[in-house]
Amino acid sequence: MELSKKYNVPALEKAIAIIETLSEHEEAIGVSELCKLVDIPKTSVFFILNTLDQHKYITKTSDGKYKLSNTFLRIGLSILNKLDIREVARPFMDKLLQETKFSVHLAVLDEGEAIYVEKVENQGFVKFNTYIGQRQPLHASAVGKALAAYIPPEQLDQIIREKGLAERTENTITSPGEFRSALEVIRKQGYAVEDEEGEPGIRCVGSAIWDHRRELKASISITALRTDLQIHEIAVIGEKVKQAALDISIQLGYRSP
Repeated sequence: MELSKKYNVPALEKAIAIIETLSEHEEAIGVSELCKLVDIPKTSVFFILNTLDQHKYITKTSDGKYKLSNTFLRIGLSILNKLDIREVARPFMDKLLQETKFSVHLAVLDEGEAIYVEKVENQGFVKFNTYIGQRQPLHASAVGKALAAYIPPEQLDQIIREKGLAERTENTITSPGEFRSALEVIRKQGYAVEDEEGEPGIRCVGSAIWDHRRELKASISITALRTDLQIHEIAVIGEKVKQAALDISIQLGYRSP
């Protein structure tokens, strides 16, 4: 603690206190009120505000009060745009693995397909033959369905025309109308279920991930043997997957409407 104080910059600490206080208030704040809130002498507050104003970090209103400028928004967006989805998602993937004991995949949309960009595998006896870089069809995978549910209709129609809805098992959805109906269910419940549609004996549950622009960013899913994930357990697992997706989305700057 003493080492930390040794290297503190008092003027910078005061500036940070002012910035944080301004960020906590929706309305602009006058100098006198700000002095009381941060407990800093008026002269110091005045000089700090003047410096922040010169660098366009704050805006002075017509009645002489201060508020944060859009510079902070620009900086914040720059940080969010540079976030690595894999780095952000990994802790939540690990948590989901611990909670469910099922392998977890992270996927993004690429050329009309879902492509795995991260994987966290259960260290038990059962291993799944999936890998980073592997592609999955949108209609026959939980990560794919979770993405497809929020793709604009025109884009989805084009993908269906180009990729088709190939039958992979007897459970695969091959009808465009049935596929769209399934996507409507996904949007209502917040997670997608793939019940032996991509591979016999395998069940997956996935949910969409959003970024700070409320745009579709990725999807996350768990993969399990049918014998390990019973039908009556899917809803509970679905909620856990949905929560993991939301947690990742929030870290990416997403805020619900």
